[in-house]
Amino acid sequence: MLDHVHIRLLAYHVVRLEPPFWRFPTRYSSFWRFYCNDADGAWIEHAGQHYTLEQGRLYFIPAKVPFSTNLLQSVGHLYVHFDMLGLPYQMQQENFTNPICLPAGPALEEAVCSLRTELEQQKLDLFLQLRIKAILYEALLLYLQNLTDEQIQRYLLQSETIEPILPALQYIEAHLEDTLSNAILAQLCHMTPDYFIRCFRLSMGRTPVQYIQEQRVKQAEQQLLMTNQSIEQIATASGFGSRYYFTRIFTRHIGVSPAAYRKGLCGV
Repeated sequence: MLDHVHIRLLAYHVVRLEPPFWRFPTRYSSFWRFYCNDADGAWIEHAGQHYTLEQGRLYFIPAKVPFSTNLLQSVGHLYVHFDMLGLPYQMQQENFTNPICLPAGPALEEAVCSLRTELEQQKLDLFLQLRIKAILYEALLLYLQNLTDEQIQRYLLQSETIEPILPALQYIEAHLEDTLSNAILAQLCHMTPDYFIRCFRLSMGRTPVQYIQEQRVKQAEQQLLMTNQSIEQIATASGFGSRYYFTRIFTRHIGVSPAAYRKGLCGV
C-alpha cells in the first residue's frame, strides 16, 4: 500500500513574470514545483534539453532536479511549491529525474484555470488548500497512469519495506534539531542498530545519516523562503549547530549559500 504517500503544501501563488526577471542560472531545490502559465514565452533547461512552458499546459519539476529558467515576454505564472512525501525510492529514481510536461487532461487543466482565478482573487483558505492538493494528486495520477503492472507491483513491494522504519522517519521529521543517533532510531523500530541501518538503506536508498542531513537541508531551505529568521537561528533550529557548518552543508546540497538562496536565487 502507498498510504504514507502525501503532499505537504509550502507555497502557492499567481505572479506576473516580466523580462528580465526569471532569467536564472541553474537552481536546485529539495521541494517540488508545479507550474502553469497563461501565455507562451517562458522556458526551462535541464541537462542540455529545452522545455518550453506552453500556455495552459501543466508541468512538474521534481525535487533535486537542477534547471535554469528564461523568459522572452510577460506571462502570468501559477506556481505551487510542495513536498511529495513517502514515494518509494525506486519510483523516484526511475520516474522523477527530469522536468515533466503532463499529458493533456482537459478536466484537470480546467480545474487549474479555476484555481488561477481564485488565487488572483487572493482566496486563501482551507478549502483552497484542499483543492490544490486534489489537483496535485490528480496530476500525479495522470503522469503515472502509463506505468506497467510489473512496475506498479515492484513499487508496492518496495513501499512495504518502509513500514518497519516508519517510527524512525516520523521521529526524524519531528526532532531535526536534536541529536539523532542510529541507536535511538533503531530502538524506536525495535531493531539492532546494524539491522536498522541495513533496512533503512534498502527502503530509502541512503543511510540514516545521509537522510537526516537531507531533511535538515530541506527544512532550512523552507525556513529561508518562508520566515524572517536569521541564518544563525535557522541553522540551530535545523540541527546544524553553527552557521559555518550549516553554510558548508547547505551549499553542498543546493549549490548556493543560504544567504544567496534567500536573496532570490531560488525563484518561483
